[in-house]
This record gives sequence, C-alpha cells and structure tokens, in this order.
Amino acid sequence: MHAAQEPSKKHPIRNSGQHTVTFLAVSCALVMCVTAPSALAQSDSDRATARALAEEGYNALRAQRYDVAEDRFRRADALVHAPTLVVDEGRALIGLGRYLDAQEKFELVLREGVPDAAPSVWKSAVAEAAKLREEVKPKVAWLTIVVPNVPHPRVTISGRVIPEAAIGVKFALNPGTQSVQVAADGFGPQTQSIGLGEGSEQTIEITLIPLSPQKSVGDSKPKFRVMRTKDSESSHTAAHIAFGTGAVGIAVGAVTGFLALKKRSDLKSACPNGQCPQSLESTLKSYHSLGLVSGIGFAVGLVGAATGIVLLSSDGQSSDAKRAGTHQLQLRVGPSSIALQGAF
Repeated sequence: MHAAQEPSKKHPIRNSGQHTVTFLAVSCALVMCVTAPSALAQSDSDRATARALAEEGYNALRAQRYDVAEDRFRRADALVHAPTLVVDEGRALIGLGRYLDAQEKFELVLREGVPDAAPSVWKSAVAEAAKLREEVKPKVAWLTIVVPNVPHPRVTISGRVIPEAAIGVKFALNPGTQSVQVAADGFGPQTQSIGLGEGSEQTIEITLIPLSPQKSVGDSKPKFRVMRTKDSESSHTAAHIAFGTGAVGIAVGAVTGFLALKKRSDLKSACPNGQCPQSLESTLKSYHSLGLVSGIGFAVGLVGAATGIVLLSSDGQSSDAKRAGTHQLQLRVGPSSIALQGAF
C-alpha cells in the first residue's frame, strides 16, 4: 500500500555538520562492530554481502536514487541487522515520499534501542532516528473512511486490507493518490480514488447500494427462481396435448395433401380441358375428399400449435390474473374458410 510518487527533490542526507552519516559509519557498523551479539550468528558470506549492499545503498542515497538505496539497505539489514542500516533505509523512504513507512523504521530503532556496550555509531543512529521521526511525523497523511448503514464492510486501500477497527476513524497513510475499495455482503462494491497531500487529514463517505434479491456479489446476470403452481403444471400439460394434436393434424394434412396432389396429376392427364369421363367420377370425388381432409388437417395443426403457444405464454401470468380472465379457443370451419377464434 504505497502510492506512486515522484521522488522528493530534497536530499535526505544533511550536511556533515548536522548528521554523522558517512560511509565510514556504515563500514564501522558492518566491519568493526561485527562482534556485537546480533552479528555473531551471521556467516562470513552474510557479512560480506551486507557490506557490499550497504556501500551500494550509500552511493545510491547520495545520487538520490532512493528506490535503489531503499532496496539495498533493506537487503543488507535482512542479512546483518543494525540500527544504522534501518536509519539509512528510512532516509531512502523519505526520498520516495513514503513518510509513514520511514516513520515506522525510525520507531523500530527507538523500540529496539542498543546495549550500553554498543558501538558509538549505533548510539548515534538511535539519536538520529529520534530526530528524523519528529521530522516526518507532520508529513504523514490521515484518511477517515465512513461507510454508513453497512454492517462489517470490507475496505482495501491500494490493495492493502484495512482492519475493521480502523474504519470510521483516522487511518495513517503515505501521501499521494490512494485507491479505496469498499465491499460488503448484499451490496454492490464501490471504488474511489483520493489524493492525499503531505500532512493532510481527509474524510470520505462511501455509500454502498444494496443488491436486488435476484443478484449476489460476483453475478454477471440476475438469477431467477421459477416457482411452479398446480395451475402452471396444468397449463404445461394442456400445452403439450395441444402441441401433440397439432402435430397429428399437420401430419394428416401433409399425407392427404400428397395423395390429393397425386390424384390431381392423374386427373389432369385423363381429363383434357377439365372435362372428365363418367368412368373417373369416383376418382374425382376421392380427390375432393382428400383435399378437404388435408385442409382440415393443416387447420387442426395450426390451431394446436397456436393453442400450445397461448397456454405457455399465459403460464407467466399471476394467479389472480388467471382467475380473473378466461382462455377460450374455437375452430370454425366454413364452406370456404377456416377460422380460429379466442378470448383471453
């Protein structure tokens, strides 16, 4: 949780008259003072590597390459822990504008202290940590995050999870742009960016919107639960029957239509100019009968399909609407027409 910033233009190393930090001090901490209790357990390789890292860190600090300096001092301290290294790491953090992190480094040196028999350069590092801590304290930013009417919100700031105890009260941060993400069960998450100046104190209120009952966190589409009643089950059964009847009607219409077309072809070749001999009278009657049956079959098929569709669509209506309304379908076959009538 560190906001990206431009390195501070102010060099974190003061003049030699004000500070005692020189490469000689770093060398003393790692060469002359390896007999300190905390260094006895380290190997020769660890101490040699730490010395090299400390030298690289000091050179980077002088060149205002604060990111490199912070990395080298942190690695050196991990190999051979010494207050001088921690203080110099804090100086690099100041150069990066990470005042809160620098303050914590100085606090660490003050909490640990040094033994009475410690080298003088270590004691000087403790005194320097106290001075630098007071310098960076006013530059630490504070942010209060308020999430009204939401139980147990989950808050992260620039990827760092914030304890629930710190929500609604001032929370210390490094200055810069911070990304605040807030989420909670049953609510849609919210994200907000905020710029924090050095030493600023700000309060933001983030209101979460409750999710609808059909949605949950992470769902891309609403989920619906379909409840079937006895009426809807009856409608489904009737619709299936209607579709089955329609299918039979269409099949009958297709078969009889095919036969009618075949007889029509025979009659056309045997009845020039539309005049059929007496011997083909039965064939002519059969042709007309098949045509009528085919038409009725197709009509029944269409009515069955329409009825099934109506029953399925009416299943989505409420029970009250179903009780209030009626569904009636009638097929009327006339001498020259077939009609479907209904009331819904």
